[in-house]
Amino acid sequence: MNRKFFAAALACCFITVACGADFRPANGVKAWSDRQYIISGMPQDFSIKNAVPIQNCGSFRIKLPTGTQKAYVALCANDGALLVAEKYGMKQTPATLYIGTAAKPQMLRYQFYVVENPPAEIDCRPTKAGAILLALNDDVPAIAESASVQKSVALSSLPAGLDGMITVAGQEYRFRPGAREFEVYVRAPRSGVNSNTGLMLLSHNWGGTWKLTAGWCDLLSDRYNLICLSVNYLQSGETDHSQVPYDHGVLQAMDCLRALYTVQKTLDEAKIEFNRRRIYAAGASGGGNVSLMVNKLAPATFACTVDMCGMPGLTNDIAFGIGKLNAGYSKDPASDKYLTPAMQEIRDPGNMRHLAIQKKYNPENLLVIVHGLNDNYCNPADKMLIAANMVRSGFRPDTHFLTRNDVDGIAVTDTGHGIGNRAEVITKYANNYLAENGRFAALLPAKSNLDAQDEVIYPVSGGKYVISFAGLPTIRFEKE
Repeated sequence: MNRKFFAAALACCFITVACGADFRPANGVKAWSDRQYIISGMPQDFSIKNAVPIQNCGSFRIKLPTGTQKAYVALCANDGALLVAEKYGMKQTPATLYIGTAAKPQMLRYQFYVVENPPAEIDCRPTKAGAILLALNDDVPAIAESASVQKSVALSSLPAGLDGMITVAGQEYRFRPGAREFEVYVRAPRSGVNSNTGLMLLSHNWGGTWKLTAGWCDLLSDRYNLICLSVNYLQSGETDHSQVPYDHGVLQAMDCLRALYTVQKTLDEAKIEFNRRRIYAAGASGGGNVSLMVNKLAPATFACTVDMCGMPGLTNDIAFGIGKLNAGYSKDPASDKYLTPAMQEIRDPGNMRHLAIQKKYNPENLLVIVHGLNDNYCNPADKMLIAANMVRSGFRPDTHFLTRNDVDGIAVTDTGHGIGNRAEVITKYANNYLAENGRFAALLPAKSNLDAQDEVIYPVSGGKYVISFAGLPTIRFEKE
């Protein structure tokens, strides 16, 4: 085929896209003019020859040559784009384009569409951010029918509970008897929810609140077509555990699973399709520990989990305040704060007996570990032992123990506990797994625990822990 590709750009509020030499928008990160572009889902042989002059940036209109039969356009992904697509009968494709700079690489997200027999002019004003004309007629790349994306449910049409704050009932904490509730920040993609939209838990650090990871939700929901949740799990915002021990991942993880259950139930009741195989989790520090624990307590539920500098289980150093962290437990069996062997075992992500059970539920379960070798809060050597046990159990964790050679000044800025811009660290090390058309896009092989409504049982010293998914998830300890 004689390929002549066209490009023209319109303004995006404060960003003007300038065309230079030939631009080849293959998957990956590309520089174009002074902007950085991140592209995914493109046909590999597609290129733009920049044969058409830049059109009027102020009118937000795509002007098409007479006789145009087909056009390939990119619209800024928001509710306005859905209105434009519906008006002109555009077919959404899996390809996405992100516009930004090296320091802020994903300022705007564009979704790609094919429109057949378009009018001479396409009015893109509802997007409030313009559009990009990519190709015409025979130069429009073939999009496999199986790869097309179904029509999205617009953000404005989503039911309450899928975008904004919700409240969920938590399981009782024995140190604080009585009913309790917790808040959850839910963030849907600005382009709406479609049949390939997934779900992702993003967990904040020990002592933090949902607000610390709300920004991650805003970024990653649009970047990866995910409904993201930031959960104000048990003891969020608390740092003094001298009176009440820190839960350290059990009920905290159950709070996250309850939030996930609630959002999934809302989608189902509204009959909104989403991709039940695209469920992920990520967190840093205490949130890394919570992410490891949701992956353990619901072993068939997460296609990919990202642990950034998370605590390596409830070690003695952490439990009894030997190191910098103090969970407030006691070694005294007579104390109500006594840390039993069973409590420590269930909180160990590297427990070999438990890993064997996880393996049966999800043999391909993927864990991405990112940990600075100079972390003086959460010992990287302990995390290495967990990773080693996972390998011995048949898993293949994607491990990154950071040295100064990994510092890029953008995502990774140091090799200590902070490591850098944690939301960008997720993209740096897990993009191939989280992206809809990623090189190793992570998908669940079978029903999640939430869908199977089953029970997961972990034997421990003196009994067993039973996690039930028959309704709102619960955990209980049963003595022998």
